[in-house]
Amino acid sequence: MELFQAKDHYILQQGERALWCSRRDGGLQLRPATDLLLAWNPICLGLVEGVIGKIQLHSDLPWWLILIRQKALVGKLPGDHEVCKVTKIAVLSLSEMEPQDLDLELCKKHHFGINKPEKIIPSPDDSKFLLKTFTHIKSNVSAPNKKKVKESKEKEKLERRLLEELLKMFMDAESFYYSLTYDLTNSVQRQSTGESDPRPLWQKVDDRFFWNKYMIRDLTEIDPGCGFLDYPHYPGFCAD
Repeated sequence: MELFQAKDHYILQQGERALWCSRRDGGLQLRPATDLLLAWNPICLGLVEGVIGKIQLHSDLPWWLILIRQKALVGKLPGDHEVCKVTKIAVLSLSEMEPQDLDLELCKKHHFGINKPEKIIPSPDDSKFLLKTFTHIKSNVSAPNKKKVKESKEKEKLERRLLEELLKMFMDAESFYYSLTYDLTNSVQRQSTGESDPRPLWQKVDDRFFWNKYMIRDLTEIDPGCGFLDYPHYPGFCAD
């Protein structure tokens, strides 16, 4: 799945559809892949394996989009159903903040012959202007504004700590498994009794093991039939 960065959105594109993630309010939209032509200066950041969901770590902090950056195949079940483990994730702030170095696999279509995906960055002149402006503002901070600066720094510190814990949880625990085609949360016997159930897979799983249910709630609301999520990139369900 290709990940694009545009001025107002991050765009995840697979096949004929794309998931647009707003960098202003964290909202999600499913749109045709051809709508990429309407995005403002889209740049491919690389490839990701799937979408885990989005999460807001604190009410004062922006929404974060959590993506599978790397996976490992741990085995196959009868019927050739692959079971994978999440080994690395990427976290994107759904805000105007510039993304960190995500270290994604390069997209051969957009990164042919280069080593690093291009990033949207301000020009050197813009950077100098912003730095000069920031220095001017900082030197004229009044006592009430100093309090706001302190609160902002405390918020950034909290955000950094929570993100570190989130990354550690996914990358050190080694307990987040998924299958794109098989329900890992129910026994074979229970699944056999519900073979005629027409509902999408995500609606039939055991919620006790559906580890990213809350994080994909917005996705399932805009696509209850799972048309977009049925593409082979979606990080299904967990069996611990």
